[in-house]
Amino acid sequence: MSDEQIRALASSMGVASSWTDLTGAGHEVGIDTLRALLQSLSIPCANDDDIRNSFSALEAGLFRSRSNFLTARVDQPVIIPELQPVGTVVEVIYENGATRAVASIEGVDGAMLLPPFEMPGYHTVRTPTQEFTVAAAPARCMSISELTQKESSWGLGTQIYSLRRSGDGGIGDFGSVAALAGPAAKLGADAIAISPVHALYAANPHHFSPYSPSTRLFYNPLYADLSAVFPESLISSLADELGLSEERSRLEAFSLIDWPRASMVKMQLLRGLFERLQTDRGQLESIAAEFERFRHACPALLRDHAIFESIQAARLAGDPASGYWKHWPEDLKRPDAAGTIAFAHSHERDVSFHIFLQWLTGKSYSECQRRCREAGMKIGLIADLAIGMDPAGSHAWSRQSDILNGLSIGAPPDYYNANGQSWGLTTFSPRGLIATGFEPFIDTLRASLRHVGGVRFDHIMGLRRLWLVPDGAKATEGAYLEYPAENMFRLLALESWRHHASVIGEDLGTVPDGFRDSLRSQAMAGMRVLRFERYDDTYLQPEHWEREAVAMTTTHDLVPTAGWWAGSDLEEDFALASQSLEERQSKRAWDRGLMWGAFEKAGVAGGERPEPWDTVPVVDAAVRFIARTPCTMKLVGIEDALGTKEQPNVPGTTDEAPNWRHRLDGFADGLLDSETVIHRLDILNDKPAS
Repeated sequence: MSDEQIRALASSMGVASSWTDLTGAGHEVGIDTLRALLQSLSIPCANDDDIRNSFSALEAGLFRSRSNFLTARVDQPVIIPELQPVGTVVEVIYENGATRAVASIEGVDGAMLLPPFEMPGYHTVRTPTQEFTVAAAPARCMSISELTQKESSWGLGTQIYSLRRSGDGGIGDFGSVAALAGPAAKLGADAIAISPVHALYAANPHHFSPYSPSTRLFYNPLYADLSAVFPESLISSLADELGLSEERSRLEAFSLIDWPRASMVKMQLLRGLFERLQTDRGQLESIAAEFERFRHACPALLRDHAIFESIQAARLAGDPASGYWKHWPEDLKRPDAAGTIAFAHSHERDVSFHIFLQWLTGKSYSECQRRCREAGMKIGLIADLAIGMDPAGSHAWSRQSDILNGLSIGAPPDYYNANGQSWGLTTFSPRGLIATGFEPFIDTLRASLRHVGGVRFDHIMGLRRLWLVPDGAKATEGAYLEYPAENMFRLLALESWRHHASVIGEDLGTVPDGFRDSLRSQAMAGMRVLRFERYDDTYLQPEHWEREAVAMTTTHDLVPTAGWWAGSDLEEDFALASQSLEERQSKRAWDRGLMWGAFEKAGVAGGERPEPWDTVPVVDAAVRFIARTPCTMKLVGIEDALGTKEQPNVPGTTDEAPNWRHRLDGFADGLLDSETVIHRLDILNDKPAS
């Protein structure tokens, strides 16, 4: 069959056969890429017969996933995909248990139409022939200003692991975040935006990128604050018994995290606490009883994750190269396989240990949020939801029909990366979402919102479309796949309302036309970063920034303001290999002039431009610049708050830079004590321009 027919089949399944770059130039997607995406969507297309049969199935409606799960907006009529005469009476059972009889009104093309629901929630509709669940969403998410009751507020952004406190064993945790929260709240902060806390791999501490999770449904136990549950005296004595105290102190002194060693030490201590809870309860009776209740009520999703972790640990112990579940024996490749069931039965203690880790981490997370709110923050923690998950991880193993196989999420060429990006992450299949009533998406939202007052949605454009690259292909050889955006937006608004939490959407890079308007209309705050609000040789002045956005001086993927001004990133050639050092320095000198000129124009700085080594007035001016914007929130990374130069992550690198390893100097509870920092953050308490 012709290439045109492949393109037509792809288009009918939401796969775009062309795309437009930032310059406006059009590009046609290769046929091999289209085939790979169709195959991942379970659409046969390997040969002419496949394609012919797929068209026939498409015309017969066989590729349209049927589900009794519907979404709607309150105050809008609800369409029920069932042919019934006008006036048909149906029973509505509201989420709160209340019931009422409702008569259908006239719909389109004979479809049943119900009057609008007046309250949000997951409601049940019983028609004469079947039952539907209707997720009725509010018109908008909970906005930041609704939560703070302020026109504008501010917060700090931090990588959890980078914070220090005595006894953290070399990795910052929820206790470290809570220690920062008190001083930050006293200075006026209403939020602390944290790095992702998704589960990684307990048995593979070399895999520590927070944006490449094993699953987004559960948490990284390395962030557990042991003292949130166990007495400090017990933790200390147990560390002594296990011979870990000296090593913990040594690891705490490092400026860069030794993830393999620090992870091993903390897991040993966690295992020791778990065993103590099983064998020598004594004063731990109430804690043990609480955990047992949690374990007995453990949902299947969590148990499957615990089983995966246990199997992977056993496999890696025998062969360090056998961590990927697709390389396991056939009878371990699925949670319902006979070998998996037998393994779980014979390793019940290990499975219980991983359930214990999630219980302890969840309690630590909740306690951290409680302390943020108790300190006076109106929002508290803002979680970070990664765009996808590792195809070798727990979610991909336990819920294989949820995900797209053989594809990697990425981005086409843009001003961040001229070669495009492929991140090695998988994500949900849009067909799978519809077929399961969006259960994986809802579960992910609830896991992210459970203990926080807000969530940052990484690459939120993925709710509408994702750039997907076939395994083994170049990042430029991808294509866009459409997602059921309106359904997902409705569910996000509903879960935001249910959790009383706001939504921030990372909308940087290539954004579909009208997408930011859609975010604004639903009270989802976009992100505006100072260095990106530049057009040719002009920075957008503060008064012109969007009110419905979060203003930021920098992000975790950029060198902090002090480092940028000093040019501390110019010696390395990670992203600028095509330029000589002299060229980079010359370009940076020009860019410094443009930025300082923008600061002077905005009235946030004056006088002679500071030398590259004189970073304090520049960082102050950057903070004052975003403070002058009308944005609903100002978010300052802890590196800019402190005026440090170390970049948390250098995109496009793995081992070349110490990504996700930098630790801040000084304990978290004293980081904000200096007069320079206090003055800098007090700038954010000024009333923004109206």
